[in-house]
Amino acid sequence: MKRFLLLTLALFILLPTEAKTEKYPQMFAHRGCWSKNDKGEFVIPENSVAAVAAAKKMGYKGIECDVHYTKDKRMVILHDATLNRTARNAKDYSKLDKPIKLSDLTFEELRRDYVLESADPSLRTPIPTLEELLVECKKQGIVPMLHSALMESYHVAQEMFGDEWICFTGGVAHMQKVREFSNCTILLAINGGTAEEIITDLKKIGGHCGISTMNYKLYTPEFCKALTDAGYEVQASIFPRHETVRAQKSGITYQLTDYSFMPPKGKKYTKKIKLSDITFGNLDHKEVIIARGFDHNCKYGAVVIDMEFEGDIKLLINREIEISLSSDGQPIEYCIGQRLIECKNPTIELLSPNGKAKLIKMQARLYNMSK
Repeated sequence: MKRFLLLTLALFILLPTEAKTEKYPQMFAHRGCWSKNDKGEFVIPENSVAAVAAAKKMGYKGIECDVHYTKDKRMVILHDATLNRTARNAKDYSKLDKPIKLSDLTFEELRRDYVLESADPSLRTPIPTLEELLVECKKQGIVPMLHSALMESYHVAQEMFGDEWICFTGGVAHMQKVREFSNCTILLAINGGTAEEIITDLKKIGGHCGISTMNYKLYTPEFCKALTDAGYEVQASIFPRHETVRAQKSGITYQLTDYSFMPPKGKKYTKKIKLSDITFGNLDHKEVIIARGFDHNCKYGAVVIDMEFEGDIKLLINREIEISLSSDGQPIEYCIGQRLIECKNPTIELLSPNGKAKLIKMQARLYNMSK
């Protein structure tokens, strides 16, 4: 039976203090700030008006959304080619029993027959149009990032936001066409290449631009520095959690995420705990529970963990969010942020897989974003 050392911690209920002033990447909510319950059912549906409002609550700079045509060429917000993963039958909220392609539906059929999946009946709304989502972005004061191949969608965004929106897709020639009518931020989707090759492509686009990739191996500190020194943005696009942490340290400027959080400037935390000078290898155990049952119940919450360690560690949040990190033989510092939607009494645990990690210092800050 595993032995656990439950550390007696001082849980400081402090006067709220402003967040640290480190330079974090600007945070963008992937498909909006969606959430699921423990049954795997959407609560806040992705790519929904509600997900835009939630992103504002959580302090995100903006949201990313996916734009596609219906059969009769109406632009709506949906990621997949089919409705099955994110929608239900409008009549009785039953699951879709066969593939339903968006391209096979007229706009009238889409709005009449289907709603977004949500455990909250009030959020079982029709799949939104591009205009409906952009109106909510305007209302909430956050930046829309359009992941779209539809030139028409870019013109709509330009008309509604001027140059204060982000165009995110692939193809230099395609982006050059956008630049002909917009000075918006352009993020070129890439899969690889050297910094020099990518800078050459970005110069062809011109204006305020940068890159985005899901290839986390590309984002070394040297690569990020080469692009940012040249004045370009570097976006990490939905990396695995541990790679997201490394990318932040490497110097990314934008982060597109399903889960990460960093406190907006001036946001005050509600609670903080500290832990230091724990050497796992000197203790007869491999797991340390550093916090359990925080009294932190809120609809929109988050935790930010600052830590310095040496060796290999595994961080567990709520027994399900797992982040494995290594210092590669030298002490290293990381800052890890996680959003917690409708999470009651979150837990934080540290594990040392080989029993030889040294925790030099650590603190966890809890944020109530509902206020």
